[in-house]
Amino acid sequence: MTNNPFHDSMDRALQGKYARVVTEGRTYEGWVERVHHSRGSVVMHTVTVDDTEELGSVFIRTPDVVEVIKPQKRVEWWDVNELQPFPDHNLEFEPKDSMIRSCYRNQYAKSFPVVREDGTIINGHKRIKAAHVAGLDHHPVEVIDVTDEQAAELFAVAHRSQLKNTSDDANEPEAEDSVQDTSGDSDQDS
Repeated sequence: MTNNPFHDSMDRALQGKYARVVTEGRTYEGWVERVHHSRGSVVMHTVTVDDTEELGSVFIRTPDVVEVIKPQKRVEWWDVNELQPFPDHNLEFEPKDSMIRSCYRNQYAKSFPVVREDGTIINGHKRIKAAHVAGLDHHPVEVIDVTDEQAAELFAVAHRSQLKNTSDDANEPEAEDSVQDTSGDSDQDS
């Protein structure tokens, strides 16, 4: 990954995906391996040109359009009041002020919370709460179709550090003069 969030998003959206690239009146379809950000280029493999000519690997400089043919993400615009926390989500949290300000200013929480088709939040509880506090009625979310077992596993992976801290706290006896962690908030999103 780079230090540029736009480039990182483009890499995640395109690398390893089957895509259509349109440039100078020609249409290429194939598997994207790399995106060269500064040159605006794409490297593709197992390419078909204009639905007829089969090529191997190609380097396409400055395409007009790059489109994932079978996108893996399904992003939808949802009413924040229709989203509910994951049933096992009992973690106490407050979204950071910076996240709330960002939601208000940009009308977006910087990334897509992940929810099930029934509106159950798997990952993104802080982002949805920040959007709600900022007064947003709707927010884009990534919708996934998973079983209850898969949802529970994804929730556990997404909240591993918070769940570990909670279970560690439950196993330790409380002491009046115990030292508290003052290092600041976790960057993990509950």
